[in-house]
Amino acid sequence: MTHSCTGTFARHRLMLAALSLLAAAPLMAQPAPAPDGPALFRAHCASCHGAQGTGSGPMAPALRRVPPDVTLLSQRNGGVFPEARVRRIIDGRDVESHGSRDMPVWGEELKLTGDGAHAPSVGARIDALTRFIASIQQRRAQ
Repeated sequence: MTHSCTGTFARHRLMLAALSLLAAAPLMAQPAPAPDGPALFRAHCASCHGAQGTGSGPMAPALRRVPPDVTLLSQRNGGVFPEARVRRIIDGRDVESHGSRDMPVWGEELKLTGDGAHAPSVGARIDALTRFIASIQQRRAQ
């Protein structure tokens, strides 16, 4: 009789373990949260471009060139937000002050891979930053 109790106990433990795994599966399968553009801007851009993006960050006076007001990018581009150019600037392809393509000032956060592509997580961060910068564009007074 002891043998059957041990077997029943083992089956119950196995079922409990299986149920625990099934219950935890949705938690483990959750995708990573989408990158937060405003938080990325504060962390990687605001020190030079300022919290509002106007070029007045706390590091601006120490730089050789004044950081541009990124809220005016659309106005300076005929009213169209230059999305592709902004992406190239963020990842270090178009602005020397952002570092080389091999090592932008943000390190691994926004860097291109060796083949000139972005890792999926880097691409998502660049997308989020680009969307945020597009959202803070000043509109011309009418």
